[in-house]
Amino acid sequence: MSGLAARLLPFKNRARSAASALDREAVPARVMAPRMLFVACSAGLLLFGLLMIYSSSSIVGLTSKAYGNDPSYFLVRQIAFSVAGLVFATALAVFDYRRWQGIALKVMWVLTLLSLVLVYTPIAGHDAYGATRWIAMGPFSLQPSEFAKVTVLLTAALIAQKRFEEESIDNVQALKLLVGGVAVPMALILFQPDKGTTGVLAVTLLVMAYLAGVPMRKVFLILLAGVGVAAVLALRDEYSRARVMTMFDPFSDEFGAGYQLVQGFYALGSGGVTGVGIGLSRQKYNYLPMAHNDFIFAVVGEELGFVGALLMILTFCALLWAGLKIAENAPDLMGRLIAAGCTSLIVIQLLLNVCGVIGIFPLSGKPVPFVSYGGSSIISTLMLVGLVLSVSFRSTLPQTRYEERRSKLRLAVDDTASDAFSAHVGGSTAGRAMPRSTRLAGTRQANAPLAFDRSESVRPDLRIVDGGARSARLAGRTSVDSSGRRRIDLGPSAAERLRSTRRKK
Repeated sequence: MSGLAARLLPFKNRARSAASALDREAVPARVMAPRMLFVACSAGLLLFGLLMIYSSSSIVGLTSKAYGNDPSYFLVRQIAFSVAGLVFATALAVFDYRRWQGIALKVMWVLTLLSLVLVYTPIAGHDAYGATRWIAMGPFSLQPSEFAKVTVLLTAALIAQKRFEEESIDNVQALKLLVGGVAVPMALILFQPDKGTTGVLAVTLLVMAYLAGVPMRKVFLILLAGVGVAAVLALRDEYSRARVMTMFDPFSDEFGAGYQLVQGFYALGSGGVTGVGIGLSRQKYNYLPMAHNDFIFAVVGEELGFVGALLMILTFCALLWAGLKIAENAPDLMGRLIAAGCTSLIVIQLLLNVCGVIGIFPLSGKPVPFVSYGGSSIISTLMLVGLVLSVSFRSTLPQTRYEERRSKLRLAVDDTASDAFSAHVGGSTAGRAMPRSTRLAGTRQANAPLAFDRSESVRPDLRIVDGGARSARLAGRTSVDSSGRRRIDLGPSAAERLRSTRRKK
């Protein structure tokens, strides 16, 4: 063995060990592809939201002393909230979602309930836009209902796991757990009042119920009952009733209840097909209220036009597809419901906002996930992303027939032959122009007959197991020409066989 080959041997063995470990830990493409798409869509929407928040809020920040006359006031705060959300998302992705079945979920549920109750206290409750939804603590405010969505989804997924897959509880026990773990937090959210969050959660829970195995007929009946309750709640008080009537004819009170919706129409109409350009919106000059929050979709439509708004919606559709594929690959029912529920909630909230802005559904006040300004909104949305990734990281799939056959293919490594070959040729032949006969000669004795065998190749240390079936057939068909080169008689060519056939005729 040459000195170079001896020095390279430890590195060679180490590389083989690393390759074997990598092969064992490889993630199937069926699992990795939706995961990467989900992360890419989430990251793209997050960055796009920062851009649109700066564009839609710069004038408000510049012209207001309350914001320090700083055009980047909302952008800087949103970046800080996004960083906090990414920290929570990373922690949830690393944390095994199956461990929420223990004490962790109970602690989370108690904290959620306390925060929802705290909203109603005069110490922390903060009134805004006709509702009491925030907990004000100095310069910061927190909206507990945004974080309650995460708790409700986890609780519902765990109850479904126990009822439909483990079958450790019956229907009566499941109903009691649903009332205490799901209905109570949702009732506290509804009484704030926050009908938008309640509606989004209700529709998401129906999707999860259908995926868990509840018959479609029962899901449809519950949906009809929910629509009836929503209609009663919407027409009960004057504030909600005005929103419903404004949806049908916003121009009847153009400078009153319909002002925001009409200004949103102007923004969308001004955008046309391709938009007026990023940063060139006119409605953000204090014409459109909450341009960086509830009505940011109108600014997107104005600055990027129909094409930009459509691309944003298609990105959410890609996010939905990836999330549902992750749910399909989940190892258990709880994982499937968490992935599908979190993804559905994000898309349902988007549709609720977009339908309100374009005037085909009453305004709900719910922001666009990832895109609208709001600390509680972006943090809770990224927490949902973390839960979906937690499911994806624990996903395992049975091997397909192709993968099973491919896994049985292996290489028999002969270190002795490899080292002898390296010593004979003086190291690797990579990159060196050599005749094929010279390369093959280094692996055989000078006086050995040349028999072409599938078990041998340029590298004798790699042999396909169970190969070499042709060697017996080819051993007796070799010859030596006048130059001393060994040849194999392959028989007549196709043209010669055709000519011989014609001669016989």
